[in-house]
Amino acid sequence: MKKVTKATIAAVAAGALLLGGAGTIARWQATQTIDAGTIESGHLNLTTTGTGEWQDISNPDAPEPFDPTTQQLVPGDVVTFSQTATIDAEGKNIAGVLSVDQEATDLKGLADYVTVDLKVDASAPGITEETDGTLSFAEPGTYAVPFLITVTFDEGAVGDTPPSTYDQVVDLQALTLTLDQVRS
Repeated sequence: MKKVTKATIAAVAAGALLLGGAGTIARWQATQTIDAGTIESGHLNLTTTGTGEWQDISNPDAPEPFDPTTQQLVPGDVVTFSQTATIDAEGKNIAGVLSVDQEATDLKGLADYVTVDLKVDASAPGITEETDGTLSFAEPGTYAVPFLITVTFDEGAVGDTPPSTYDQVVDLQALTLTLDQVRS
């Protein structure tokens, strides 16, 4: 190609670049603000009141009071702690699972011999306990839910429970009741 042709092509290309960057193309645009209101999140609160009540149910036919400050467990004992939790649930499709965190309970040397379980009284008005343990609320609101924590010291066979389980402290002061929100 000739130098003149090459120079002409280069000049046309440069001009096209300059015009493309300097010019603007206008298109119409319209906007409209809409009032969709606001959306608020719900909540899920869990509280307990009172001190609760301990019972020795080792003999289910003759339960009797149990005082953890003056009485000690032996293999085969089953004691319960009953109290009422108040659930305050607000939100569409809200449900919850109530559980006791045995990991937060310091069982010390009794960890292989003592279990801590939770049973919820789902007969409380407005509460339904599903087969998977989920508590469904009839509607958002406040619900009083009695619960029972059972501490069982496994009996085992004669000689199965070692002396290392003597005089151990089961620290239930940090026993944690947890209500996890799930979608119903």
